[in-house]
Amino acid sequence: MNVKLRVLTAGVLFFTGQLAFAQKTDTTKVKEIEEVVVLGYSKTITKKTSAVASNTVSDVFLENRPNPNVLTALQGSAPGVVMSGGSGSPGSAKFSLLIRGTSSINGNTDALIVIDDVPSNASEYRNLNPNDIESMTVLKDAAATAIYGNRGANGVVVIRTKRGKFNSALKVSYTGMTGLSLRPLDKYNLANTNEYLDIMRAYGLTPSTTATPNPYDLALAGQAAGVDTDWKKVFFKPEMFQSHDIAVSSGGANVTSYTSFGYMEQGGAVPTTDFKRFTARSNIQARSKDEKLTVNSQIGLAFSRRNELFEETSSAIRNNSVQNPLLGVLQGLPYLAPGVYANGQELFNTIKTNFNNGNNIYVLENLLTRGNLPNFVDQISITGNLGASYQFTKNFSINNKLGIDYRQGERISGRAPGAYLALATQTSTQKFTGSESQATTRDLSINNVVSASYNGQAGEHTVDATVSMEYNKVHYRTTSRTQNGLDPRTYIPGSGTGYVPFDNPNYLPSVGASRLVAGTLAYFANANYDYAGKYGFSGTLRRDASYRFVGDNQWATYWAVAGRWNIDQENFMEGSTFSVLKLRASYGTNGNQNIIAAGAGSNPLLTATSIVRDQYTSPIGYGNALGSGFGYGNPRVQWEDVAQANIGLDFTLLSNKLEGTFDIYNKRTTNLFSTFPVSGVAGTYGINGNNGTMTNKGVELGLRYNILNKDGVKFSIFANGAYNQNKINEFITNGDPAPGTTTTIAGHQLSEWYVYKYAGVNKSNGNLLFYTKDGGVTESPDVIDAQYLEVSPIPKYAGSFGFESGYKGFFLDALFTFQQGIKKFDNALYWLANPEGLGSNAVGSANLSTDLLDAWSQSNSNSDVPNLRATNWGFTADSDYFIKDASFVKVRSVTVGYQLTRDMLRNLPITGMRVYVQAENIYTWTKWRGFDPEPITGSNLSVYPNPRMFTLGVKVDF
Repeated sequence: MNVKLRVLTAGVLFFTGQLAFAQKTDTTKVKEIEEVVVLGYSKTITKKTSAVASNTVSDVFLENRPNPNVLTALQGSAPGVVMSGGSGSPGSAKFSLLIRGTSSINGNTDALIVIDDVPSNASEYRNLNPNDIESMTVLKDAAATAIYGNRGANGVVVIRTKRGKFNSALKVSYTGMTGLSLRPLDKYNLANTNEYLDIMRAYGLTPSTTATPNPYDLALAGQAAGVDTDWKKVFFKPEMFQSHDIAVSSGGANVTSYTSFGYMEQGGAVPTTDFKRFTARSNIQARSKDEKLTVNSQIGLAFSRRNELFEETSSAIRNNSVQNPLLGVLQGLPYLAPGVYANGQELFNTIKTNFNNGNNIYVLENLLTRGNLPNFVDQISITGNLGASYQFTKNFSINNKLGIDYRQGERISGRAPGAYLALATQTSTQKFTGSESQATTRDLSINNVVSASYNGQAGEHTVDATVSMEYNKVHYRTTSRTQNGLDPRTYIPGSGTGYVPFDNPNYLPSVGASRLVAGTLAYFANANYDYAGKYGFSGTLRRDASYRFVGDNQWATYWAVAGRWNIDQENFMEGSTFSVLKLRASYGTNGNQNIIAAGAGSNPLLTATSIVRDQYTSPIGYGNALGSGFGYGNPRVQWEDVAQANIGLDFTLLSNKLEGTFDIYNKRTTNLFSTFPVSGVAGTYGINGNNGTMTNKGVELGLRYNILNKDGVKFSIFANGAYNQNKINEFITNGDPAPGTTTTIAGHQLSEWYVYKYAGVNKSNGNLLFYTKDGGVTESPDVIDAQYLEVSPIPKYAGSFGFESGYKGFFLDALFTFQQGIKKFDNALYWLANPEGLGSNAVGSANLSTDLLDAWSQSNSNSDVPNLRATNWGFTADSDYFIKDASFVKVRSVTVGYQLTRDMLRNLPITGMRVYVQAENIYTWTKWRGFDPEPITGSNLSVYPNPRMFTLGVKVDF
């Protein structure tokens, strides 16, 4: 751990909860080093003189954890930050990173990521090695983010990669981890064969009276054969994780270098998914002998391969029980045996396209045979930054930073000729089945920032100011081609073999291509003033332009002001228990130019490319016939604006044992981008435009108490938490919302549930009861009876707590995270605890929960589970019957290990060695019955669960 991280200044570590220990250091030297806040654009400020709301996450919080996406380390790292993985698929780009709530309805809501002073245009970070990260800084208020103008509205995360140190010796280190990835646990109580037969009997099923067996007969046959399949064990498999990293750093008087090489491999819980990554990095710093000229470069190279499910990229199959294996995990009937069919041809010959009686589980099983449905992505990424600064005089300097981010992806997907789905979709005129698509995407982003800076001091007055210009350009291109018809004798996925001649119309290939150039331009200035270390003021002014908009809306201006009072520096604080007491306040504005959110892994600058222009379209008409239409543009569209006020207090007291921070904020978003209702006389009922306002108000608190640090014994506890209240203030809608949905309505929070409220079971007949608008109950609610639940899928409370402990080289650290005030539609439970299924009887077609064994009957009239033959099960889709509390407390990380001392290693060429065992996501306390309550989604259907992971690691320094 860096020595600087031991400094106890204004709340440096109170909120981070790092699972780490500092090396023994001379305390006199430590006090001479001041902690700095990294603001980006090569701008830093000492924590003492900072007036911004920010949190710093140290490198130790990132290292030695099995997280392919480095942003996962932000889970629980700071108050007001909600980081959740939207998919547990290895290497997935699906995540939500909310800072101080959701500030947009349809636009991008994730924080801006800045890597080595260059804002990133990507939305996936699987090719960035966590062990290369030195620090992360979370910037939250307008004083910190206004400098990023039209991209800073959702907060900013500044990432700094590791660098060598001047006048330091050669240092080599190896970090390795290996472990096991396991599926998470659920609480759906799936029925086994005997329990399923009991449900069938309670439902009223009996043996068939014809020669054709019905589901009850099949269940009896399975029971007689001793079949009792747990399909979760068939579809989810334990998988290995391993990573190996070598880093070399050194520094002379004028040049430093940091070089690293890494390899990581993670198997997926679903057998056909995995992720492999190779990385290399070279960071170099150089300075002239007079130290007037400084140059630095950071180059990162990576190659990754990711095998993924089609569900990950195709929303069309997420509700498809025949093509999505994530549904088969829960739906497979227990009395059906796995591995019955040797291949897709045998399966097709037997069932054809009849998916009744649970046959769909065999189709899903066939999909999980590696090679049957290839879907993998090879990605090459190159990130390069070159910065230079020249100090003309003691007070004046100029700087330039050029950044290049290049990503090339090659996706291979299709259906192998022997796979069931290829055979089932074969026409009578086709001799060959199967298809393969190859798609290539190239994304080149160029960012350049040139600036001039002044820093001067006169007596107790200090001023620094910077003026800058930023230019950002994106060149994007895609090509695609699809081969129809594959020869099973020679086909190998992605190799180009097995393609049949396309002289037959059935095998004609299809091709496609697209190209896009996007860009932004900005001018901005920032100034800071300090008087005697007691009082400080700062201001930011930025002028932005975006290619998305036209006319007067192409440019916008953003600004911020901030001030601080270091109360601890006042004379009246002498002898006080406070060593740090700082009051700060700020107000400012930001913009969100990404008014249409990009898909996972996509560049957000490439969306909303034609919203200001009218376009001819080709809509699908009656009978799937192509029609002609007109898409209305809106030249008045502009970016969303966010104004934010913040008041904060940083404090350290009790001989530096207790550290903390407290913030209150109010964010207001105007010009929300959404559909604006218009008269239907124009041929449409809505046009995209700016419509409405929204506020996010909240409170944040972070505390850390260093209880003991004496005689080799260390023990610290930490906690942080935040509350955010979201409300839509103004919003024009076209009609009332439909029951059973999340809504966007003025006077309510974003995505608030609007449903029929469930009132219990009718004791006389077992039907479901629902509350009416006037407080009564009914079995058949009307639209006017729907009510708001005052809750949404977005958490109101979030935070973390934990401890760090050590004793003579041994250490034990733990991190817990929590989210509260969340409700989501458990549509997996809707399939498992609803005997009618999706409009047809589910009994006999898919597995069910044993909850139904306690259903209402004449002899069990006090049950809270409705009659299996209730006549109004259909209302559950529009009610809160299956809307469940998704609040949780999770054991996020536990690490136990031993740090070998220098004395133990004195006869070896090793300067340090650390051995540890680490566990991630090992247990969750929650009422949510699914695999993971954390993803911020309205429902949990087809969400790839985040795994539990157990790893053994070692770090060796040479």
